[in-house]
Amino acid sequence: MKNRLLATVAATGLAVLAFGSPAQAVFIPTNSAFFTPLQNGTLTFTYEGFSAGDTNTMIFAFNGNTIFTNNTTPVGSVHNEPVTAGTTFKLTLNNISEPNTWSSDPALNSDGANHFAGATAFTDFGLGAPPFPISTNCAGSGGTCYLGWEDLPLPLADSDFNDLTFAFQFTPTPVPEPLRLAF
Repeated sequence: MKNRLLATVAATGLAVLAFGSPAQAVFIPTNSAFFTPLQNGTLTFTYEGFSAGDTNTMIFAFNGNTIFTNNTTPVGSVHNEPVTAGTTFKLTLNNISEPNTWSSDPALNSDGANHFAGATAFTDFGLGAPPFPISTNCAGSGGTCYLGWEDLPLPLADSDFNDLTFAFQFTPTPVPEPLRLAF
């Protein structure tokens, strides 16, 4: 019985080594239509942190506004962008240290790889708990609140998508109620 238990423990240990940790993150890739709002509103980006040694700047590709710079923006910083219904929005990450520029649209990346993805939990990025938890108005693919970037080209990329991470929310502009006349 003891030998059987030791054999089971040994086999389990080999399986974990061969296949990796069962807690590995499953990232949700983006596509060419990163975000297209159905109505006017505001996109809110909350900076959650980074692990990159390189300096990266995230840019709102629609109007060229810089949103965050990973080595200088304080964690918890918020950036709001007004958006118009039906417009497709993309983001860009400039790796200033390399230099490389990556798009939220993988087809625009020089290595053809996805450098931008979401996760169902912030902890999937390997950065611990989110410093500024978000749970409402999530606008990422599949309702994810947290998104992150990979800043290196293949084959150098480690694909952890935590080189610059942020929360992403969409708040629709309220539609005013019709005026009622009192007689």
